[in-house]
Amino acid sequence: PVLLLHLVGGIVGYWLPKLTGFGEVKSRTMAIETSMKSSAFGFLLAKLHFGDYIARVPSAVSVVWMALTGSLLAVVWRYIPVKEDE
Repeated sequence: PVLLLHLVGGIVGYWLPKLTGFGEVKSRTMAIETSMKSSAFGFLLAKLHFGDYIARVPSAVSVVWMALTGSLLAVVWRYIPVKEDE
């Protein structure tokens, strides 16, 4: 479920802007931004509102997937050229 959050965020973050008329560069930027949801904020909320340490684990795992997903998108798209008219 944690990985799915970041993957769906990246997919929706790319295709929704594309379908609404944004160019390739802006769509890629929005995909990276939405795939990198703030897992640190989730960790902070879990720390403040739950006393049990186990409540913080999903956010901690999410930080790893967030970094991997966003970085992977950025690296892959770096090597896929954007057409000049976009």
